Amino acid sequence: EEKIITLEDAGAYFMRRLMDERRETLYQVNLDAKGKVRNFRRLSSGTAAMTPVCIREVVENALHNDASRVLLGHNHPSGVALPSEEDRLVTVQIAQALKAMDITLMDHIVVADGDFVSMRQSGLYMAPNM
Repeated sequence: EEKIITLEDAGAYFMRRLMDERRETLYQVNLDAKGKVRNFRRLSSGTAAMTPVCIREVVENALHNDASRVLLGHNHPSGVALPSEEDRLVTVQIAQALKAMDITLMDHIVVADGDFVSMRQSGLYMAPNM
């Protein structure tokens, strides 16, 4: 049984899954209240520069898997892990939509070139501590 408890756990989890992706790809991990992984799902894969995201799909996936918490992660094939303004905006929208369902978006991790950036730790949106 795999658990994601810390920011380092989250970064390592997404780095393992995203390091070989050539296109920008978005994944969702649904967790229970103790950090146990309930479900891991590829939400979308786009071009080398962007991937579409459907907020409703994120919420439905979390509800279907009885998640207490959600982690999102995507890659930047360009090699720069800095989140874009679009990344920040959609993360805030997803966090609000999940909160309405009493589900917490713990973090959104951006992976690039063997490194990762936590959007929560970077202050790009507010979430409880991991």
